[in-house]
Amino acid sequence: MDGTKYDKYFITETPRHPDHPQSRDLISDIPWCDSLVIENELDGAVKGAYYLETCMVLRTGTTERLTVAHTHPFDEYLLFVGTNPEDQFDLGGEVELWLGGEKHMITKTCAVFAPAEMPHCPLIVHRVDRPFIFITTGPSLGYESVEER
Repeated sequence: MDGTKYDKYFITETPRHPDHPQSRDLISDIPWCDSLVIENELDGAVKGAYYLETCMVLRTGTTERLTVAHTHPFDEYLLFVGTNPEDQFDLGGEVELWLGGEKHMITKTCAVFAPAEMPHCPLIVHRVDRPFIFITTGPSLGYESVEER
């Protein structure tokens, strides 16, 4: 029996990112190609759905909003996942990420937990040997940040 009652929980297409819609395109000025962006419960279609952004990092660079430290009123996970089947912990690139005023260089698959109100960023992709996955999520209906001064 095929189900339809819970079909809405299988999210396969989402609107383009509101801040940088070109990131859905394979070739753009954004270092990654967004695949799924969930904000505002997909306009109420999926009640309780957290903010989520999934991307495939394809090239070096950053985005304007990630060049300065900012905080969120919610906890956030930033996940960096390598795609090497021979070594799943090899990121296949190098990412600079600042957390709490400390600079960290990421070269391995990892999950970074940024507690609510902890300053984080800049986030800069310095090297891409092979595409890798970048995911951010947190218990919020949308991505809201406060830039640090």
